[in-house]
Amino acid sequence: MDGRQVASKHRGSQMSNPERKTNAQLVDTINQLKAQSRDTGAAVWRDVALRLSKSRKNWAQPNLSRVSRHAPEGATILVPGKLLGSGELTNGHTIAAYSVSNGAREKIEAAGGRIMTYGELMNENPTGTGVVILG
Repeated sequence: MDGRQVASKHRGSQMSNPERKTNAQLVDTINQLKAQSRDTGAAVWRDVALRLSKSRKNWAQPNLSRVSRHAPEGATILVPGKLLGSGELTNGHTIAAYSVSNGAREKIEAAGGRIMTYGELMNENPTGTGVVILG
């Protein structure tokens, strides 16, 4: 085999390798989500773990306006990606996201909402009942 054949052969296997994430915090979060799914049998945590395992360019990046439009009042919202601050939040929602922009954080707190990490949400609601995945 010449060099090109070897390179193309390896390129395909690298793309599907689940160990490609280099952010240790993200890898830890994904592993926690998978473990919670195994322990409780709740598919919501595995679904979010699989979404976070994908390329970051394919992660959800909803704005607050989408949260206001699609989330029921008083619901717990889970964003498998980054929550952005465009738009207004009409209700005080509890929102868990991997990352939240500064503008979104300010608007959520001003509307009486609460921002939490995935770990905090898993501790509060281990089975994931009533959690709405948005994105």
